[in-house]
Order: sequence, then structure tokens, then C-alpha cells
Amino acid sequence: MIKAIALDMDGTLLDPHHEIGEELIHLLTSFREKGVRLFLATGRTLKEVNDVLPDALVPDGIVGGNGMVIEANNQLLTEHEVEADLVNLLADKCRNLGLYYEIHPSEGTRFAYEKDKEILREEVDFPEDTTVEEHEAKSRKEAVKSKIQWIHTYQEAKILKIYFFSKSQDKIKQWKKHLEELKQDYQFSTSSSSQHNVEVMAGGVNKGTGVQQLLDYYEIDSEHLIAVGDANNDLPLLRLAGIPAVMKNGSDEVKEEINNITDYSNEENGLYHFLTQYKQD
Repeated sequence: MIKAIALDMDGTLLDPHHEIGEELIHLLTSFREKGVRLFLATGRTLKEVNDVLPDALVPDGIVGGNGMVIEANNQLLTEHEVEADLVNLLADKCRNLGLYYEIHPSEGTRFAYEKDKEILREEVDFPEDTTVEEHEAKSRKEAVKSKIQWIHTYQEAKILKIYFFSKSQDKIKQWKKHLEELKQDYQFSTSSSSQHNVEVMAGGVNKGTGVQQLLDYYEIDSEHLIAVGDANNDLPLLRLAGIPAVMKNGSDEVKEEINNITDYSNEENGLYHFLTQYKQD
């Protein structure tokens, strides 16, 4: 019996235009009316979730920042943070590599240093043969243009995550290797949603740990959970669920582990078609 549904957002719940179709909203609402809890598990901060979530869709819980913040019934349950010393260290080190980054606080706008503005602009100037997914390229361009706050000195704030990106897969692989080496001296977790990015968060957290906290809050066993995602950062969540599924547009690595794949992509309303089979009359 299905008692909860946990959904990734970008690439799963959201279409390529970062919207949710009316048909899908109606279906998810009908699940909630039958007593099924709806959870969102995303790399987005709570602010970024609310930026795209329509008023008609009301989740029972949100796991934001890949597990860094957990909210249920509009109440904050848990909020982790990345150490300030680590934030500044990583900003300095990625600057030397010419790497794109965004620092995401628990409240307010993501930020980066003014002196790194040209580095970030260079990383969102994409060649014709880029392997960056269209939605990721669009999001990075929009961030540099209007969503990043450019600062001169470090802001004292609770940091949920640091997002790193490069149009060069080799450069981001080098950075991921360096991050693994740094874990010998610092406690933090990493998560990637594509071959071009990696995020740094507090140690021991991910989408799976966040959703497990929501399941405990609502006293639901994970065997009664449907979870759907599309990227590597969804794997901890998918491993938790009694019924895991990967979007047709999902990464090959996730599909290799989770063999339940939707028939349609997020561009084809794939989540709606997949969940319809579990609708309770």
C-alpha cells in the first residue's frame, strides 16, 4: 500500500521550463486527498522551491539542499550548515582552478565574490559542442545574469551548500578528486546531479537521510514509499524507497542500479504517466 511519494524536482517533477503541468498537479493532489503524503526532495533551497512551486500543489514535507534542510507542515525540523572556514577555503581553491561556484545561505540570495565575476561569466559561455544539459546551461546563465548577489567580503550566514560547476568535465573531475582528498581534514558530504557539477554539504546528509526523517515524522515505513528521480544525487533516496523509479531522461549510472524506468521523460509528462498506475480509487 502506498503511503508516501517522494519526488526530485529538476528533471522529474519539473518540465524543461521548470513548470508543473495541471494534469500532474491534479494527480498529486488526488493522492494527498487519499491520505498519501507528498514529499519533495531536491537540491534546491527552500526559497528556490517556493520560487517554482505553484500554490495549487502543497507538499507534506520538503527536503532541500540535498538533505541540508527538512521541513514538514511548514515547520522547520532540521537545518544543517557548512562550516564557514570550509566555505572560504573552497572559494579560494576553486578560484585558482577557474571554477564556477555559488554559495547558498539558508535565507536570502545565493552569492559569490565580486572578484570572481569574470570567472563565472567565462564558465557560462558555452561552446557549440557542449555536453552540458540545456536546463543546466540555462540555469547557470540566469544565475550569473540576475540571481547571484556579488559580494566583496564574506557574509556571516548559515550556509546550506556550495554549488560548483564547470563546462569542462575534466575540470570538474579534478575538483571532485580534490574534494575527496579534503575529506581527510574536514567533515562534509558531496553530491552531483550531472557530469558537470558537484555540491558540498554538511557531513552525513543526503536526500535519503532527509526523507527518512520525514517518514519517521509521519510514522511511515519506507516499504510504503514511492520515490522518483533522475540523477546521481537521487540514489540515496531511491535506495530507501520500496518502489524506486528513474525518469526516462535520467542518467545512465542511475539506470544501471535502478531498473524501474519511466516510459516517458519529464518533457513528455513522464511522472504523470508513471504515477497514474498507482492511483487509488
